[in-house]
Amino acid sequence: MKASYALPADPSLEELRSLRHLHRALDELVEESLKERESLEQTFDRCFPRILEMTGARAIALTTRNEELADQTWTEGSWGERHPGMLLEEAIGVRRLEGDTLVTQPLDVVGTRVGSIGMLFPGDHTGVVESARIVRTLETLAELLDTVLCLVHTAAEKHHLIVQCNRHLSNPVFEVGMDQAVLTLAQRVRLPGFVLLYRDAVRPQVLHYRTWRHGHLEYESTERPGPHLERLIQKHGPDLLNRVDGSLRQLFGQARGRTSEVVLISGTSSGEQLGKIVLWSDEGFSAYTMEIVRLLASGLSQRLQDYNRERIHLSQFFRSNTIDELLRDPAYANHLRPQDQEVGILFADINGFTRICEQGFDSPKSIGRFVDEWSARVVDAIWECGGVFDKMVGDCVIGLFGPPFFETSRVQRAEATLRAALEIQKYTASLSARDEVMELCKRVQLAGLGVSVGVNLAHANCGLFGPNRQYTAFSTGMNQTARLQALGGFRETLLMESAREALSESQEPWVQGLRFSPLVETAVKNVGQPLRYYKLA
Repeated sequence: MKASYALPADPSLEELRSLRHLHRALDELVEESLKERESLEQTFDRCFPRILEMTGARAIALTTRNEELADQTWTEGSWGERHPGMLLEEAIGVRRLEGDTLVTQPLDVVGTRVGSIGMLFPGDHTGVVESARIVRTLETLAELLDTVLCLVHTAAEKHHLIVQCNRHLSNPVFEVGMDQAVLTLAQRVRLPGFVLLYRDAVRPQVLHYRTWRHGHLEYESTERPGPHLERLIQKHGPDLLNRVDGSLRQLFGQARGRTSEVVLISGTSSGEQLGKIVLWSDEGFSAYTMEIVRLLASGLSQRLQDYNRERIHLSQFFRSNTIDELLRDPAYANHLRPQDQEVGILFADINGFTRICEQGFDSPKSIGRFVDEWSARVVDAIWECGGVFDKMVGDCVIGLFGPPFFETSRVQRAEATLRAALEIQKYTASLSARDEVMELCKRVQLAGLGVSVGVNLAHANCGLFGPNRQYTAFSTGMNQTARLQALGGFRETLLMESAREALSESQEPWVQGLRFSPLVETAVKNVGQPLRYYKLA
């Protein structure tokens, strides 16, 4: 680095030899320090005593950022009662300091000032020739220390940048964290075009994406789709992640642009591709940029795995759009904490299932296939009506209506619960038209396939419970609904009095057109009061 002021005199031949000797000696020390991968502290401990010995200076001091990017001053020699760090902050150049002469100079790395260096010489060296000599001496030292400072600052800056990006990625809202990380990256390195493409954890055939221009969000798959990327996904589907034919290179529509792809790999033994990062630039990318992006990709792979695990866990209970809404809320865990709310409760059980299992199927495997198919559509019906799948006990499917946001009214919750009950009844009855189901029902002497459904509106403590954090509910109302469902006959839907009362306030034509039996009271086991309910005609 050159001094920022004009030197007043040309060096003599003797001075040039002396500077060359100093340069060679210090260069060897720096090279040894780099070879040993020493810290700044160790490097300066190695170099400073030799510098004082060769230059005749009384003391040397250097202020710069350490490996933690915190300002620090290193010193060697005697500064007396003076504080060298403060002296280096004052005006640069040569000046008297009591009986000594101080020479200082700024330090820079790639044009950016990163600190100052100064030497204290005994006696007066402010004359034209002497001041020029000590300035050139300091300049020689600063140039040699550039290498050490550049390596340290680049490594420290890289580490600091990755720490910042990883902190952003830890944001509970994955998309927000990713936007912040890309913006932070773009503020430090050139990123004209940046794309993140990743597969859906619950629906592997679905791809999501976010694209940025100069660090700012441009397109995203949910609300701001990108036309070209949509066409590519429609054409190739999830296979787009595995293609190496340059399909993604067309994203930015620049014939002269250069693109690079970084694959996001899962941490599982299968090595499955989670997604891919695509970078675009007119000028290509430096090694520094690519290293940063690869480090970011490593952190992003881990964050995506965690995000996917959470989505898969929540997909046991909630439909995809509910999961999306939950995970867009930084405080989404609050919606999953146990809370006492009035909810719609549905229990649906296949009529004569025990007889069907014992007499209708030839193996447990066949039973499993049948239940899997039936329950999958039943859970879909619960989700389509805005409900939550609680659990399955045997062949009984349990649904809750109201969670996790509890934004609907009690009337709307009763409507949603009954709508799901009607859908389940309709679907189950429709299975009787299949030849294999018709034959099955004939074997076990059933009129067809049907379900009994219990519907209730009651308070319950809803949330994640147990070691596996299952979303479920506990209350007397849950127990009542289970008993109610057990009272149901072939293709019957029974409604507790509370649900029927809420439905009487409904303005929906389809609800107003329903007919119910008179109120029935039935005493059941383990319930203190008789159940009061209506039968849907």
